[in-house]
Amino acid sequence: MELKPGLSALVTGGASGIGKALCIALARKGVFVTVVDFSEENGREVASIVQKENKLIHAYARVPSAIFIKCDVTNGDALAAAFRKHVDTFGGLDICINCAGFVNKSLVYDDKSDGTSTWRRAVNVNLVAVIDGTRIATQVMRSQKKPGVIINIGSVAGLYPMSYEPVYSGTKGGVVMFTRSLAPLKRHGIRVNVLCPEFVQTNMGEKVNRVLVDALGGYLKVEDVVKGAFELIEDESKAGACLWISKRKGMVYWPTSEKEKNYLVYSSKSQRKSVENRFPSIQTPEYFQKM
Repeated sequence: MELKPGLSALVTGGASGIGKALCIALARKGVFVTVVDFSEENGREVASIVQKENKLIHAYARVPSAIFIKCDVTNGDALAAAFRKHVDTFGGLDICINCAGFVNKSLVYDDKSDGTSTWRRAVNVNLVAVIDGTRIATQVMRSQKKPGVIINIGSVAGLYPMSYEPVYSGTKGGVVMFTRSLAPLKRHGIRVNVLCPEFVQTNMGEKVNRVLVDALGGYLKVEDVVKGAFELIEDESKAGACLWISKRKGMVYWPTSEKEKNYLVYSSKSQRKSVENRFPSIQTPEYFQKM
């Protein structure tokens, strides 16, 4: 999808960090933006910045170039209402970016609370809300009968275990596998991809132990993440793709095609044959053989 004036995007977690950077970068392309966030002060500020960035592009537009909607993404009704407001304002939805995130400050096995404001909230914000946002966005896009792109913001914590924050790692791993499983939506013109950056110098990223950050080569710039997101939006071949961004290796698609072959159960051709109960290309994983 070519990023051009007239498209519209809804960004959750758009009031700060990566979400804010994406809202502003989209504005510079002339995209109408809905900033969805729980922080009203920061969200309105970002919406104002977006309006200034594309003021000349949309000087004669009948609608504002950006709106802010206060929303707790874990509230399904509120999230659905945010999408309806976006569509009512801009007439459709071309891009959805699920970027809202939450980091739990305590280890789950030391947490004696019911988890409402700690590990359970991390699961609801980082995983459940991403699934819900993707679900709503795909339904809107399919009803429009035109192409759409969804970008889910994952993390390097979803690619390998993070022992210092197991719940965050688990939720991001869920986002990665959920997104990769949606590759077949491409047949409906909808591409869903996931972006997995290492530590970015944002308020959330700066909570990470600096020793670990330095061991991985230091912080990424938000511009690196924006570049990766734009690649996933614009490259029509990317559906169910996972883009890993790091200081050490730059942008790498994960897993590589060679590694993927090690665990694929069947190819697309053999899948068609499966209806005839023939499975010629099943590859038994090594750990099954050991068992």
